[in-house]
Amino acid sequence: MIDDELKQRIKDANEITDVIGQFVSLHKRGINYIGICPFHPDRHPSMTVSPSRQTYRCFVCGKGGDVIQFVQDHENMSFNEAVTWLAGRAGISLPERVMSDEETARVKEREAQRIAMKGAAFFFEKHLPEAQLYLHDRGFSLDDKVLKDFRIGYAPTGNLAKKEMLAAGFSEQKLLETDILKRSEKNFTFDTFKDRIMFPYFDIKGNINGYTGRWLTPQENTGKYVNTGDTPLFKKGTHLFGLYQARTAIARYDCAYIVEGQFDAMSMHKFGVCNTVATSGTALTPEQIQLLGRFTHRVILVYDADTAGLKASLANCEAFLRAGFQVSAVPLPEGKDPDNIAQEQKLETGKWLANREQNFLQYFAISLRGKNPGTDPNREEEAMQRLSTLISVIPSETLLLKCIEIIAGIFGCNTEVIQRKVNSILRQRKTASIKEKDKMAPGIYGIDMIAEARSGNEPCILTSDYQEFLTLYGDAPIAYVHGIPGMNDIQQLRQASQMFTSDSDGLTIAKDGTESGYLAGLSAIFRAGISNITITVERNVDNNDDEEESDDGENMDEETNDIIETFNFAKFYVFLHKSFFKTYNGERAPYIERCAEIISYAEDSVRIINFTYFQNCLGLTKQALNEILKPYLAKRKSRMAINAQRTDDDYTEENYDPDELPRYVQDNPEYLQMFQQCNYYPKLNKQGEPVCYLFKNEKSGHTMVGDFYMIPLLHIYSDNDEENKRVLRINRRYYKTPLYIEVNSKVLAKKSTIEEKLIMLEAVNFTNGEEKHWTKIREYMSRHYVTCTEVSTYGNQQEDGFSRREDQQFFAFANGIFHVVDGIPRFDAVNELGVVTHNGKNYYLPAFSTIYAGSGKQSDKYELISQLVYKEIPIDKRCTFDEWASLMDRVYKINDNGKWAILFAIMCAFRSNIHCIDRLFTAPFFMGPMSSGKTQIAISIRSLFISPKIPIFNLNIGTDAAMSTLMSTFRDVPVVLDEYNNKDISDIKFQALKGIVYDGDGRQKRKGTSGKEIENDKVYAPVVICGQETPQRDDNALMSRIIVCEVPKPKNRTREEVELFNKLKDIEDPAKIGLSNVLFEVLQLRPLVMQHFRALKQKSYDELKQALINAGEIDRLMKTASLFLATCRLIEDYTELKLPFTYEEFFKIACDKIKFQVELISKTDKLATFFKAMDVMIDTKAIREGRDFAIDTPERITIKLPGGEKKEVPIPAGTRVLFLRVSTIYTQYARSSYNQEDSTQSTIEQNLRSHPSYLGFVHARRFNWYEVVEVPRGGFEEDTPNETGIPVKLNNDMVRKVEKKCTNSSCIAINYEIFRELYSIDLQRGSEEPRVDDNPDNDPIGAIGAPQELKF
Repeated sequence: MIDDELKQRIKDANEITDVIGQFVSLHKRGINYIGICPFHPDRHPSMTVSPSRQTYRCFVCGKGGDVIQFVQDHENMSFNEAVTWLAGRAGISLPERVMSDEETARVKEREAQRIAMKGAAFFFEKHLPEAQLYLHDRGFSLDDKVLKDFRIGYAPTGNLAKKEMLAAGFSEQKLLETDILKRSEKNFTFDTFKDRIMFPYFDIKGNINGYTGRWLTPQENTGKYVNTGDTPLFKKGTHLFGLYQARTAIARYDCAYIVEGQFDAMSMHKFGVCNTVATSGTALTPEQIQLLGRFTHRVILVYDADTAGLKASLANCEAFLRAGFQVSAVPLPEGKDPDNIAQEQKLETGKWLANREQNFLQYFAISLRGKNPGTDPNREEEAMQRLSTLISVIPSETLLLKCIEIIAGIFGCNTEVIQRKVNSILRQRKTASIKEKDKMAPGIYGIDMIAEARSGNEPCILTSDYQEFLTLYGDAPIAYVHGIPGMNDIQQLRQASQMFTSDSDGLTIAKDGTESGYLAGLSAIFRAGISNITITVERNVDNNDDEEESDDGENMDEETNDIIETFNFAKFYVFLHKSFFKTYNGERAPYIERCAEIISYAEDSVRIINFTYFQNCLGLTKQALNEILKPYLAKRKSRMAINAQRTDDDYTEENYDPDELPRYVQDNPEYLQMFQQCNYYPKLNKQGEPVCYLFKNEKSGHTMVGDFYMIPLLHIYSDNDEENKRVLRINRRYYKTPLYIEVNSKVLAKKSTIEEKLIMLEAVNFTNGEEKHWTKIREYMSRHYVTCTEVSTYGNQQEDGFSRREDQQFFAFANGIFHVVDGIPRFDAVNELGVVTHNGKNYYLPAFSTIYAGSGKQSDKYELISQLVYKEIPIDKRCTFDEWASLMDRVYKINDNGKWAILFAIMCAFRSNIHCIDRLFTAPFFMGPMSSGKTQIAISIRSLFISPKIPIFNLNIGTDAAMSTLMSTFRDVPVVLDEYNNKDISDIKFQALKGIVYDGDGRQKRKGTSGKEIENDKVYAPVVICGQETPQRDDNALMSRIIVCEVPKPKNRTREEVELFNKLKDIEDPAKIGLSNVLFEVLQLRPLVMQHFRALKQKSYDELKQALINAGEIDRLMKTASLFLATCRLIEDYTELKLPFTYEEFFKIACDKIKFQVELISKTDKLATFFKAMDVMIDTKAIREGRDFAIDTPERITIKLPGGEKKEVPIPAGTRVLFLRVSTIYTQYARSSYNQEDSTQSTIEQNLRSHPSYLGFVHARRFNWYEVVEVPRGGFEEDTPNETGIPVKLNNDMVRKVEKKCTNSSCIAINYEIFRELYSIDLQRGSEEPRVDDNPDNDPIGAIGAPQELKF
């Protein structure tokens, strides 16, 4: 049994474009591919293949499905055979299974047919000597190896095949089924092949599936060749003669010779040209070309030089060119064929052919122009036209231009002449009527892709141009309207979009009043209630036309200059009739009636605004038009809403016996249990789906409840009531399309609460339902949910990097999980509900759940998480870790950026495990000018996890909320932050960046409405930053925590460098290859990281300390670099993965990087300059301790928060705090020569606030200091006694006095210990003057304030 998980794994491993491309030539068209449909006669590409949806669809024959369905349909396989074939292609082993009886019978049937075919082959080979003379005449003997290799035989006359094979025990029925025998109308069986050389056709496995028989002597009423008819083993046009024998040589030489007949091919093989196949005299089919394309895309045509040979070679050349093959040809002498050449040249045949190989244009030009080229103008024109037609099918524009130049050179004309011919042919081909369209059923095509292709409120395009539809399908919201669509299509169209637009092409009315097919189709859509249809009209206006515009200023039938206008469909419809009435002389009433019907379906506003225009166009008075509209308006009100939504297959009532359970309930255990437990069962529609409830009444009969039926799907369990949810599917009685709802579990508690949700849905009503009914419904559903836990953060599920809880040991992608089961690492995809199991517990990953497919919810809710997708890559396409690392190193070799990128990409997968060690992580900062390629390096790092096609986050235009969401959505998955700019980045983003890079906690924010609680934004994702300048904001706050990688603008890239870059980008793109398997290898290292990383990091840090001087910023940079070194050591010592460099090599690179970055910091650190200046100004007495700053050891300080609240901050014992009066210090700093960058006071304060040593803002602190002042010695103006009674004389001698000063001032508090560590600056000085303490106990004699004599 192949379960859903294995089936999905096989589908993921087989890219649908690769598989279908083996059988059909595909060409890129928009975001999809188109190709000739192999399931019906198709001359124009009508099959679309979608890489994003992994589906194919033909809009003509209706074939479509996934990759498994294609293989089933194309190869005529059963489901299990197709899955087995695809699994083998991808290298996925399948469990042994027991085949069903039907499969066993089919296998036995096929084997019996093969046995019959093998018996026929031996029979024909046994009789080959009877054709010995004929073979001798053709240059072959019975001993020739080529006859045995090709298993050539002879079919004798006399119905010997029937006689001998039936006598040998072969089944007559199997011989008939394989076309060895035929049955006449009179029920007589006879040999299919008589007196013929038998050429067998082999499949790729070497089984003979059919034959071509060539007569030895001409026979009446039969052709020269007879082929096996269509049988279960053989289908005409799907085999090439000699391909099985030539396959190895074709692959080795990467080319194949194409000849016409079987003897041509055999003679070529006989003499060493073994890469030859024969078309058997018929035009090549697409299947044959695709079959050959498995081995090569280069062919050499070797056809007879006669008219038939030229015709065949032209037809086959065109087929090869259309399929993208390289074609050349070998001209043969007149009257010769490849068989003759081989018999003449013998072992020199290969050299003879190689020396005469020509470009196909030169080859055909010689034949088409004749022996005297240029003499006959008519023949020249015919030849030029035929060659132009031939090259017009070439899909490559580059090759087409080259061929145009060659033809122009052959004919000696200008390339523009040939280009015009080719363009004319292409136009004719494009505008030719597409025959296949007639086979399409009327309807609306492309609805399935509208929701996916729409952007915002973009209108859906409606078109009748099939080629335009194929071009835009999947790339733009477009639908193809063919004929008059049914109501079901219209209903689905309404659900896909609400606004529509169309151009006026195809919207016409014939002279007899008949609407064009497209106009009739749009009219049906409009009448069904889709009234928001806008018609775009392009017209020309004559600037000299002074005629007054009529009515509302719209004169749509006048000529103007290139004006594009838009009109509601109703108005355009009436305008068409106005033009029609100008030339129509018959009765107008029927046409006015149909206009009135259309007008009645328009929105009221459209009808009222354009009423005057309508009456003038139709030639009616206002009253007359109102009377005509009345019945249509009344009919619209009563029926339009219903008709717009109902399906053509509406539910029809059935008669129920009120006292008997329906048979389907008795036969269905689930329904019977439902009735026995909860007294109700579902009512079914014609498709057998439950669509409402039937409750048994207490006395007799049943009550029908609701017009819907709920199917319980998921119980998303959470301890948080608001996150505890249920997911249900709702089947609607009157609508085919089910709805899916996700509701809070509490909503299901009561009938009233669930009805509040149901009222928001379309056509979901709890009719006749009571509380008791809902209680029973809820009770039954409660036992049938699948309980699961929703994954909220994608990537690593460890809530803490140290966690070893089994339920957290997995890595969540949007489409499944990576985990280790029974010691084996593996990826398990989600099922159709988005559920996957780990360690016995269900987890819900909704992004790829079919619950949300087509609902419109997926793009809004899950667009972000859908970026992280795991893709199973076929073994033959996978890029190994070693190859990826080598490419990264070679592509980004400048400044060793590739080495840093490789190691950081690996570190990202284990950020949680690394960060938890000492709350330290880092980020690379790729710095360079525009177009330097810095962003490409960042994208390459992210491409290990996420497709490079996903847009990156722009720090300039991205919102703060979007950045916060991004950082908390993914854990251990890198996020690229582009366009860093010191000046323009918002403070919120910058503070968040510091939090991310510093300690991984993110930025602080208020919690709740009160704003009093502080919490941190959750930061789970590592970041890669890109910018054109170093991050100097807040005094280089980031510089010591990141690794700056300079990316210069490349100059004169070599061809090899460009090819390497393109190769890397192809590998990174999941649409082409992808890196999921490399990430798979990396994720397996988590146990090793948890076990060894701490010790390896410490060891690397110790080695750096020995190699470098440890001081200030350099220590922090060493800790940062040690993360990269530890990762390098881990890969080198504990894994089998190979890095393109050694630990010793990278250690030297890391040391150089640290030195480079320290120098960079010292040149750009504004705070460092400020404090160095302060240190000097203390020595010059411009700044004084106690007055301008103070250093103290308080037990606690009171800081003021931004909201005005005050908060006490305890200070560890013995920790010194620096209190800075920034305003007074800055006054001196601004006057000095140190402030060369003109830093403002606010800049200094902002940098201080973001500094690691910052403690907070102190609203008021007392600063005390002493100043020496000059004062007179003292005394009085007069000789008067003082308080002691002793007279004092005036003394004006100047003396020095120490005065105590104090002030209360705001200041900034800084942890002085951290400050010292970072800057190696000590602001404290020993006083030159004796310091006087203000404590009175230290001044017993009262000397403080006493004047001292000044010494000069």
